[in-house]
Parts: sequence; structure tokens; C-alpha cells
Amino acid sequence: MTLPAKDTFQAIPPQRLLVVKYMVRILIPLTLTTILFMSIYSVQTQRAFKEEIDADVEAYATSISRVLDNLMWNFQTEELVSALATISSNPSMRGAELFDDQGKLFLSYGDNKGEAGETLLSVSKDIFKRQPYGERIDIGKLVIHYSYANAMSKHEKRMFNQIIRMLIIILVMCISGYYAFHYTIGRPLKELLKAIHTTDSSSSKWHEAKWESDDEIGQVIEAHNAMIRHIGAKDTALSESEKRYRELFDNAQVGIFHSNPDGSILNANLTLAHLMAYNSREEILKANVLDHYYDPDDSIAIKKLLAKDGQIAHYRVQFNKVDGTTIWVELSGNLKEDGSVNGILQDVTTTVEAQTALEERDELHRAFFEENKAVMLLHDPLDSSIQFVNPAACNYYGYSERELTSMTIYDLNNMSDEEIFEELKNSTAERRNYFNHTHTLKNGTKRHVEVYTGPISLGKRHLHYSIIHDVTEKRRLEGKLERMATRDQLTGAFNRHAFFLRAKEEIIRAQRFNHPMTVLMFDLDHFKAVNDTHGHAVGDEVLRVFAMRCRADLRQSDIFARLGGEEFAALLIETDESRGVEIAERIRAIAADKPIATESGELTITTSIGITALQDEDTVTTMLKRADKALYQAKTSGRNTLGRI
Repeated sequence: MTLPAKDTFQAIPPQRLLVVKYMVRILIPLTLTTILFMSIYSVQTQRAFKEEIDADVEAYATSISRVLDNLMWNFQTEELVSALATISSNPSMRGAELFDDQGKLFLSYGDNKGEAGETLLSVSKDIFKRQPYGERIDIGKLVIHYSYANAMSKHEKRMFNQIIRMLIIILVMCISGYYAFHYTIGRPLKELLKAIHTTDSSSSKWHEAKWESDDEIGQVIEAHNAMIRHIGAKDTALSESEKRYRELFDNAQVGIFHSNPDGSILNANLTLAHLMAYNSREEILKANVLDHYYDPDDSIAIKKLLAKDGQIAHYRVQFNKVDGTTIWVELSGNLKEDGSVNGILQDVTTTVEAQTALEERDELHRAFFEENKAVMLLHDPLDSSIQFVNPAACNYYGYSERELTSMTIYDLNNMSDEEIFEELKNSTAERRNYFNHTHTLKNGTKRHVEVYTGPISLGKRHLHYSIIHDVTEKRRLEGKLERMATRDQLTGAFNRHAFFLRAKEEIIRAQRFNHPMTVLMFDLDHFKAVNDTHGHAVGDEVLRVFAMRCRADLRQSDIFARLGGEEFAALLIETDESRGVEIAERIRAIAADKPIATESGELTITTSIGITALQDEDTVTTMLKRADKALYQAKTSGRNTLGRI
């Protein structure tokens, strides 16, 4: 055994100096890393604070704008001030300004200029009122001023205190580590070095270190002492290892060889001889590896790889056997310093043939999947994760393949679990082989799609494939046709046909469960005079406004329709006659008390209303006949009143 020179051991620094250097090497990087980490954490936290403030202000502006529209519409100044005063709940928001639809300042609250040197940010929201028939009326604009200063000041103080605490912890840890290192590592290390220094290099004998302990250092010293005792045993183990190697070499199930740079074989096992169709190991030792290459260029390529990397692994190549047949083999080996090669060779002909067949099948499936113009997804039914997508899916959804395969089907589907379950029931009931879903594209666009789904197996994996067809335009046209078939084009109320269909269903349901129901029939008083005096355009505006006010006053579950001309009807669900009278009186009062603004000026148009309640054997026709008689009573009683039957 060769020992290091004693000068090498004497160059080792003193024990205490070693500990100090060790602690310095740890302290500086640890301190810098801590400061860097806290700086990064501070920047990220600061950014998060700002983003949170931005989101809070944006959310507040959105929510308060929905409250301010009615207040500004009705010029409720005190309520507007009270609403704006809620900005004080967020210290970051300094003030707010309301502008009218002409851009003039209508109302200001709080500090909208900021303190000296303070930068104020602003968020603005349009305030508008959406009419029931879809028209948008701009009322004004809300501007909220806010600042990061307060939040950032608190953040900086907190981060400074955090850094100081971290530095104190590091200092305490280093001091503790110094004394722990000195008493647990330094002393036993000194004994070990002493034993090494006193080694007799001429006799190659090492002195054992005089130290005993149950910790890791004691184990290291014991390992040093045991090393000396086991040198002889290692020689015996080496001999046994060589014997086992020879047995493995002779009995290995793969061909093993050692060849010269010229290809002549220096050594080979019997497995290699049989693989190349030789009768004995002696015969293959007379052969040359280069003579067995099916393509001589392969031998040149292997030599280049060995010269470059010093080894090859699982290099697949064709070999000619002695009997004239050809096989596929995998070569692995190392280049030795003398230029010879140690390697193994394994027959993989069956594997290559199977892989070729599999690749041809996979190529056919890949072409069908990737070149198909239809949107196709493969997803795991266990967790709904998307496994594979074709280019058509990427083009359609706007995501890259990597983004899509990191998502689930539910990330694309814009429907709730209840809606999906309901669609599953509908599809089963209608015996459809597809599902109607709503998917969201990357840009936020929602599209109606038909999803054709079925099972598929990829090896041992069981997946679902889905073919997606966009039917948004189809749904839009269907909706437009349905609206044209069920809605009155002038007022937006249901037409006569739609009223009869829906009223029939509701009457049957109410009679089955013995629930109350009331029908109101309206007729605008002296409406013909409006058309004759002011023209049909003004008459149409009167009808639109009257229908809009009725629909706004009624519940969403009630059915309101224009039966023809100036005649309207309302079916009040779950409403008895007394409650129906209250609703009718409210609508009558609205018509009488609120003039309608037209191009001919403000017109007050009253209405007469007939009221009737549901009876046991009623149909839509019988209820409307009674309501019409009640309406006739109201009109003969002087109009602008109610009639009941």
C-alpha cells in the first residue's frame, strides 16, 4: 500500500483554524443566500400586495358601479355620497369622483390628489343602465383613486424586521455550530490524524486511532481501524470475485467478447459462438468481427463512436451468421487503452420485427389522429386529464399542445356539474350519441359544441376519445328562429301562440297540485286616438314602454304576452285572486301616474284590466274569455279601472 508523504499531513492547518475556516465558508454564503432569498421574497410579496390591491379596487369599482346606476338615474345625491363613503373600508383607496354622461364632475369624495410626492392610481368604470329590451343608456363614469404607499410602508417594515431576525438566527447557529464542531469533530479528528502521521510507510502498517464513541465520528475511526484488519480478507475476496466472473462469463445468456482493433477475437463465450452459428468457442476465436457486419458502414460508425465517447450502448445493427442468415443485434462495449474492445452482443431480431409492425400501426393511427381536421382529444376517465390532442384541437382552442395536455376536460367545459348531469340524462332519454356542451377557448370565447365520446385502449391504458364539433352558429340560428317564433317583435313580450303553449303547461301543473293562478288582461284606453293623432311611430313607442314597464313589474316566472294590437295578457304563477288584484292595481297606477316620453311629448296612457282566477276545469281559452269579460266591465265602468270575474 502506498502512503502519502508526511509533509502532506504536516501541511494540514491547526484544528482551531480549520473550524474557523469551515464556519466562514458556511457563514458568508448562508448570509448572502438569506439576504438574496429575502430580497426575492420581498419583491414577490410586494408584487403580490400590489396585485391584491389592484384586484380589490377593481372588484370594488365593479360592484359599486352596479349600485350607482340606479342612484344616479334617480339623482339620489345623499345615497350616492353614502355609497362612495364605503371606500374608507380600504386604506389604499383615497377618493372617488363621479362624472355625468357629458364628462363633467358630478360628485367628488375623499382625497383625489394625494399627498406630496405620492403617486395616485386610478380605476374607472362606466355607469350605465340596461333597458329590459336591451338598449344601454350611459349615465356617467366612476373614477376611484388609490395608492400603494400605505401597504408598501407596512411591507417594508415587516421585511426589515424579518431580515434582522434571520441574521440573528444565522449568527446564533454559526456560534453554536463552532462549539459543536470543536467538541464533537475536532478532537476525534486530531486523534485520527495523529494515527495517520505515525504510520510506518516502510512496513505499510497503520496505527489504530485511540478513540471510542457511538456517534458518526466514532464510526469513521472504527472504519479506519477495521480497514487495516481487513486488507488480507480483501485479497481473498478478490480471488473469489475473479472465479465468479469466469463462471458468469462462461454461463451468460448474452454473447461476450474481447476483440483487437483489427477485428480479430481475443476471447468470447460459448453463447456468442452459438449465436453466430459456430459449433464451438474455438471456432469463433479464429473469426473476425468485421466479417459479420451486414453493412460495412456500420463498423465504421461504431469505430467513430468508440473513438469519440469511449463506449457504445445498445447500438442496433445487422449481422451475418456463418450459415448465411441475417439477424438484428444490440452491441454495447468499452474501448480499452490498447485499442481493444470489451463488449456484449444480444439477438434482438424478434424485438425489431415486433417494433417495426408496431411503428407501422402507430404511424397509421398517428396520421389519422394528427391529420384529421376534426378537433380530437384523448383524456383519462379517472381524473379527466387530457393526455393527447391533435393540431386541429390546438388551432380551435388557441392553446399549445403542452398547455392542453396540462389541463383537464373540466378546464375547457363551461358547464356546472348539475348541468353536465342534466345533459347526460337528456342525451340518454333522446338516445343521442353526442353531448351538448359549452367550451371556453383560450381568449375567453364560449362556444357551443357537440361532443362525441367513446372508449379507447392504448396498451394497458384505458382512455376516452372525444371528437368536438362546433355548433355555435347553429345554436345561434336556432335561438333566433325560436325568438322570432315566440316573441312579439315590437315589444319583446311573448306572442299569442307562445302564450297559449306556456299557459297550457302552467294551468295543467297548477290544477294537478292545486296551486293558485290568476290571469290579467290589459287594454290601453283610447289607443286608437294616439295612432290617429300622433302617428303609428308614437303608438309603437307607447306599446313598447307599456310592455317594458309591465315586464319590469312582473316576476320572471310570470308569462306576459301581447295578444294583438293594444291588448296584452299576463299569467301570474302561484298567485291567488287577491294578490292578482294588488298587482293589477299597481300596474294601472304606474300607467296612469307615469307619462310616456315620445317624440310628440309626454303622453299619459291609462289601461283597463280584467282579472280572473283559475278554476277546476279551466283551460287557457276559458280563462281568457272570463278575463275578457272582466276587461269589458272595466271599460264600461269608465276605463282606467279594474274588472273582476
